[in-house]
Amino acid sequence: MAVGNNMVTLESLAAQQQKFGEGLQTLTKNFSTVLERVSKIPAHGMPNPQQVFGLPNIRTGEDPMSSRGYSFMKMIGRLTGACTREDAKFETDIHDRLHQCYCKTLGPSGYTFAGTGHDGIHRFLAPLSTSFMQDGVVPNDFRREMRQMVAAGTDGADPDEMRWIRQRQMKSLGYSSKALSWLNDLTGGALVAPPEMGELIELLRNKEALVNAGARVVPLPPQGRMKFPRQTSPSNTYWVGENSPITDSNIGVGEVTLQAKKLAVMIIAPNELIRFASPAAEALMRDDMTKSLALGLDLAGLEGLGGDTRPRGITNMQNINRINSSSQTTNGDAVVGEDIYRMIAILEENNVPEFEGWIMRPKTLYKYYQLRASSIAQGDKAGPFLFNLIREASEGTPPMLGGYPVTKSTQVSQVVSKGTASNLTYILGGMWSDLLIGMFGAIEFATTTLGDTAFRNDQTWVRGILSADIAARHEVSFVLMTALDLAL
Repeated sequence: MAVGNNMVTLESLAAQQQKFGEGLQTLTKNFSTVLERVSKIPAHGMPNPQQVFGLPNIRTGEDPMSSRGYSFMKMIGRLTGACTREDAKFETDIHDRLHQCYCKTLGPSGYTFAGTGHDGIHRFLAPLSTSFMQDGVVPNDFRREMRQMVAAGTDGADPDEMRWIRQRQMKSLGYSSKALSWLNDLTGGALVAPPEMGELIELLRNKEALVNAGARVVPLPPQGRMKFPRQTSPSNTYWVGENSPITDSNIGVGEVTLQAKKLAVMIIAPNELIRFASPAAEALMRDDMTKSLALGLDLAGLEGLGGDTRPRGITNMQNINRINSSSQTTNGDAVVGEDIYRMIAILEENNVPEFEGWIMRPKTLYKYYQLRASSIAQGDKAGPFLFNLIREASEGTPPMLGGYPVTKSTQVSQVVSKGTASNLTYILGGMWSDLLIGMFGAIEFATTTLGDTAFRNDQTWVRGILSADIAARHEVSFVLMTALDLAL
């Protein structure tokens, strides 16, 4: 074949094409090698691709894009070492930021929540209620963030899973083990099948009385003490004559002090709950812990003996009003309808601005509802009911007495003694907004896995401490009638 003045054969063209292809293949291979080397050598001060994007299918710690809420289980795991810092980023961050908020307020000499335990921490701050954190200590944005994270921590909790967890706890106590004898569950026989396990019957707890009645909850400052100045006596006035000196007088002042006292709860948790925490386990622990702390504080506000370690309850305050039943006996006093108005009247006589309601046991209220006036003969109790006489049938029986709301609670004890009786009870009335409940907005947690029981059973013992105190702005704002025998 002739091309121009040159003669080119097919064989020479094929040889040149093969040579060109081999050269192109060699060039591509060399370029790939150079590109691979360049990708592994970062420029000065720049990260390599693995640092930016991570290794394929490998990640340490939590996903930074995760939207999970605050987990008390992961917080406990962080303390015990079951969870690393990377696995509990949210919880560790909340502790660090709370610690900074309170330490910044107290200064370098203030109380510190960081210790020398596992990974440098053996105590942990967890949010109890952001409403109990002072504005000048914890910023509003941070409080709002914590509130949202804590609420999201138990989203999607399955009630069935919570019951299963409770059943597992019952099994660990030996309630579902096979009996070696059908006559004795403790020493029964292996041939007898275990009883079928039904749903767990949850504990029936008391209802809080003070907060439901209207007591005022105030946040305690980081130093744990708050003082309210109070006027204790007024100035005096005098009639004076012409050119006569005016007698001077002083205004009496005092103070009401709230000083943090420790209310503690101990929780024993299997380590499986901490390692494999779920929303159901989270909700179970929070529900039990918060109810126990709330009821413990409430009971102290009603009947606490007072002192350096516990609040003084209303029934033990020195200056509250006390009246006796109009019908007294040696071993207990009777419930009398007229006494309700005597109790209201004594507060008005002491210039209490407003009577706000009652606190009593449920059966005490229904005892008052059963009281009837005389019809024909004195004391025949055949006349109309004394309380809640006029109401619609569909309204039921509203918790009202003498025109004021009643907070029913079995927190009110029935172990008051008089004479030979020791099963008597009491009722309280007053202006409940005059009662101050000071609370610290965070719970301090500490954990241990040591000790014979915890180590042998693979458990974590968790201690939670709530700092709180209770005081009355004016003790005369409350009235007590005690030693009531509901059987009379």
